[in-house]
Amino acid sequence: MGKLIFFIVGMIAGGLVTLVILCCLQINRINEYESLIRKLKEQKTP
Repeated sequence: MGKLIFFIVGMIAGGLVTLVILCCLQINRINEYESLIRKLKEQKTP
């Protein structure tokens, strides 16, 4: 019974850590796209 509880807690903790890491990577990607869009708009405007 104790092994099952540790397994479930480990799966939940691992899932949460993975979720946080993936969210941080997605936010970083969005920031890169926004900076690229800003740079292209500045080049387009005389």
